[in-house]
Amino acid sequence: MYRFSNSLPYLLARLGIRMGDLFARVIRHEKLTLPMYRVLAALSEQGHPLRLGEIAELTSADVSTLSRIVAEMSRTGLLTRDRPENDQRSLQVVLTPKGAELAGRLMPLAAYYEEVATGSMSAKEAAELKRVLVELYKNIDRLEQEVEAGLIKVPPSARPKDVLDEQPEARGKARPPRARTSRK
Repeated sequence: MYRFSNSLPYLLARLGIRMGDLFARVIRHEKLTLPMYRVLAALSEQGHPLRLGEIAELTSADVSTLSRIVAEMSRTGLLTRDRPENDQRSLQVVLTPKGAELAGRLMPLAAYYEEVATGSMSAKEAAELKRVLVELYKNIDRLEQEVEAGLIKVPPSARPKDVLDEQPEARGKARPPRARTSRK
């Protein structure tokens, strides 16, 4: 039987939200948000300029939100945005030395959060957990295709519509008369 409190999406979200909130409390002292950290970490990890779409894929952020984040980070000197001469439609993002230095200080902190979260798990168990999470993420491609094709819908109610329209506390009670409005 399906139980919300034991469902995989709930448990994953619960973990991610809690870890993210705790990490955000610490990095806000650097005037950074969690999405900003993710951009720094993605750029640092890749080690070369990235297009917005690539950063969006790595950080699971939508491009419009990411565009605002990158603009703010550019204003604060953490990264630069340039249009390559061979592709003026593309925007490449690069860490500045200031951004690289900050990423270098924050990524070990993120590793510590992961270490605490995995607790008594062995390195092999933690690696297997990560492998499974990556596999689960890839499996969601099927759901995305089905949703986009309109194949997944909420089943219709088995109860008659007039029963659904009533408020539970109003069942069996008379409804108050509607207020009349005058026409002028």
